[in-house]
Amino acid sequence: MLKCPKCNEKLIKINKSYQCKNNHNFDISKSGHVNLTLKNKKNSGDNELMVKARSKFLEEDYYDFMRQFVANKLSENQVLVDAGCGQGYYTKAFSKKVKECYGLDLSKEAIIHASKKDKDALYMVASLFEMPFFDESIDCVTSIFVPLGKDEIQRILKPNGTWIVVGPGPKHCWELKEHLYEVPYENKLPEDTQPGFELVSRECISNKAFVEDVWSLLEMTPYRYKTSKQALEKLQQSEGFEVTFEFIVSEWRKV
Repeated sequence: MLKCPKCNEKLIKINKSYQCKNNHNFDISKSGHVNLTLKNKKNSGDNELMVKARSKFLEEDYYDFMRQFVANKLSENQVLVDAGCGQGYYTKAFSKKVKECYGLDLSKEAIIHASKKDKDALYMVASLFEMPFFDESIDCVTSIFVPLGKDEIQRILKPNGTWIVVGPGPKHCWELKEHLYEVPYENKLPEDTQPGFELVSRECISNKAFVEDVWSLLEMTPYRYKTSKQALEKLQQSEGFEVTFEFIVSEWRKV
């Protein structure tokens, strides 16, 4: 299933490492993950502080209704890749629903967190745009709030394979925007077409919940870097408010 990032030969698990026939070796860490990227950058993806902030918010389970909605679309005979899995919040639910599960992300800190929390999936440090899987070897890919490496996903998916994409709905975090901006704006709808894929279904799901720690929610969004200092200071004084969580879940089939 896995291929060597150096020579593209098959990787086989031998004791505490993955090896190919050309003797390229990738050790399995104490937490259980493996590093399959050849990049030497130390700060790729989320750093430790960012991972902790995201984990703090996600583990309150405000997004659990969406996580379960996606999990219910999976089946026990599938080999699944959660592309851009971050700290594994979604992956650890998906891994219990499928035959095999792989989570990958460029953030080493996020992958360490994920692999400590979930022993049912194999987590790896790897790029969404250079995934260590053979052509047409994967049944399903999930992309949740991440860049869409469409060409690479199309390469690794089997014929008729499924690609589930989750992004923000028009009213996602609307109340947060009302606190930050004089004129809040709706999020754009996703594209209706993807070359090489057929749109099977598209559903908008939503839920409202009171969020006390709105600062951690802000850290989960791009608004953190698009907001005035005055608005940020005002939000820090907030004792919480009800927030709309809205997601668009698109299911594509490779054609």
